[in-house]
Amino acid sequence: MSMEEKYGAIWPASLADDSANLVYERYLPEQDKVHLIFKRADGLYLPYSLVKSKQDHQWRLPFWGGENDKVLISSLEAAQEYLAAYV
Repeated sequence: MSMEEKYGAIWPASLADDSANLVYERYLPEQDKVHLIFKRADGLYLPYSLVKSKQDHQWRLPFWGGENDKVLISSLEAAQEYLAAYV
């Protein structure tokens, strides 16, 4: 598994899905969250709100992890409204 540091936490490559493209990424420094929206090949959107996990003594940084359950949404605007609930 490939990992990189992004916004002060470890960003696992497993966030990406081969069948979906990232169309929206926004870091919210005041809440220390990241909002992502992926667009699938079938035209549906997958919105994710990520928060930092608790610090693990093995790692220098925390990991980004999902705050919401997986959901499919029909438009980019509706996916952005969905993520607004996690601000």
